[in-house]
Amino acid sequence: MGKIPLSALDKAMKLLSARALSEAELTRKLHTAGYPADEVEEAVSTCCRLHYINDTQLAADYTGLLRMRNTGSRVIRRKLIRRGLGDEIVDRQLPEEDPETADIEAARRALDYKWRLLARESDPRKKREKAFRYLVGKGFPAGMIFKLISEQEQTENTLY
Repeated sequence: MGKIPLSALDKAMKLLSARALSEAELTRKLHTAGYPADEVEEAVSTCCRLHYINDTQLAADYTGLLRMRNTGSRVIRRKLIRRGLGDEIVDRQLPEEDPETADIEAARRALDYKWRLLARESDPRKKREKAFRYLVGKGFPAGMIFKLISEQEQTENTLY
């Protein structure tokens, strides 16, 4: 006895039960699964109508998660856009502000974390380079990183 094929709505429900998706992500996944465009459109609109998809809430939750992980605004913006969230939603989550002031505390926490991991690194140049690469990967601007690393080294030198 063969399997009964899932409707686009059933497939959407299955996908959404695994993790929250944006409207664009769900649409793309259903198209990739081979469902016809009209069936995909109806399934996605039904999910929106039933509040199973809420791009604004997804953006807020995902931004909060990334902020907890000390991620910079540039990386958060890129990840939100990659998830198919529109510019309006992204701009609401990340209002245009000076990244030097917006991300300073997150960058400081990220540097403190990485600096502790690099405690055994004996070469100060390598330690700075590793910390710099880590913070750049987290989405912080270079000027801010240089300033924070310099402060961290001064603090470390005054302790000893």
